[in-house]
Amino acid sequence: MNANLDDLIVSVVRLGQVIRRHRAEGNLMSVPPPTVYGYMAFLRMTQAMPHLDPLQIAQSTLLGNASGEDRKHVASVFGEVFGLQRSDEEDLQLGAHLF
Repeated sequence: MNANLDDLIVSVVRLGQVIRRHRAEGNLMSVPPPTVYGYMAFLRMTQAMPHLDPLQIAQSTLLGNASGEDRKHVASVFGEVFGLQRSDEEDLQLGAHLF
């Protein structure tokens, strides 16, 4: 494996830990606990669609079932692991009106 993939794997597992911690604190209850299948979906999607940023991939995989209320916290949860990407908060706000 290359170093970038190794780092991505570590980050995805860390994101799963952050999601579990938030769920234990009573937040993100609409998001199911991360599984190996969720991790693999994230990693496969990253390889298959390199044009998507990691936040978009997380919103489609590990954080994909977030309710409207929980979606407000997705960028900060993601940011705990990956750091702030571009303008995540603005992307979430803009994306909320697309559907």
